[in-house]
Amino acid sequence: MNEVPLKVRQLDGRGRSKASPGRDLLLVLLLTVGAFLFGARVELNERILALTQPLEPYQIDELPITVLVLVLGMGWFSWRRWREFSREVRLRQAAQQALAETLSENRLLSQKNVLAQEEERRVLARELHDELGQSLNAIKLDAVAIRERVPDEGDEVRQNAEAIIDLANHVHETVRHLTRQLRPVALDELGLRDALELYVTQWERRNPPVVCRFDTQGELEGLGELLNITLYRCVQECLTNITRHAGASRVDVRLARAAGEITLEVNDDGRGMDLAVRRTGVGLIGLRERAESLRGDLHLTSEPGRGMRVRVRLPTEGGTH
Repeated sequence: MNEVPLKVRQLDGRGRSKASPGRDLLLVLLLTVGAFLFGARVELNERILALTQPLEPYQIDELPITVLVLVLGMGWFSWRRWREFSREVRLRQAAQQALAETLSENRLLSQKNVLAQEEERRVLARELHDELGQSLNAIKLDAVAIRERVPDEGDEVRQNAEAIIDLANHVHETVRHLTRQLRPVALDELGLRDALELYVTQWERRNPPVVCRFDTQGELEGLGELLNITLYRCVQECLTNITRHAGASRVDVRLARAAGEITLEVNDDGRGMDLAVRRTGVGLIGLRERAESLRGDLHLTSEPGRGMRVRVRLPTEGGTH
């Protein structure tokens, strides 16, 4: 199975051994003094002169000075490269620090955006339920009154009144569906576990060929608004994708909380997909952004014809406020 981890990794340089310039310089000085003492003891220079004297016509005796200049030049070259490397390391550390701060700010901004979006959805859902719902009820009551005042069932006025009643019922059901999509009322009234169980049951009822099993482990209370709505939207997005693309006959939704994190897994036996093929859809991208905004991660496992597994892991401390 192909597994693609979708996670932002921050490089902070920790765990690497740090070389001490002072210690290295001391080592060089000790080696230099040792070389001097060794040369003085064995009269190295005199031995070299004696060996190179027969080669005087070829100027071989000038090699020590040449080698010395080469060593000094290589030392200068290495010093220059060391300075450039040190500057690059400082720039990289500064860039990593700036990147970490930017990612932290983006996460905070994403969380604030999610909360603001959900608050706007809550207000809009309430307005649709209160204002439009009451207006539809008033229209339906007037149509019922008109129908009751016309005794003849074949009368055109009575037929029009019944058509208005049917249309009002249809619009009212559409408004109820839109309200549930905008803001799941069960999430506020029942909590995360019961709200998800209700949503999965309704989804299974709307997709009769599919068998969907919902299972939870651990305590799911007290997660906070941000985690609750993120997990609910993740389940919503996964099941929507299965309806549109998977062609599955069985779906398993599992939510478990343990060891400071909460894990959501959605498995299906549908047609799967090749994760190496780039796609233009934004559903999985939205799931990844939701997970990473809470310092979590998203993993996909899938192959063509072998279904898909979506796993979202979120730290529980990220959504308690």
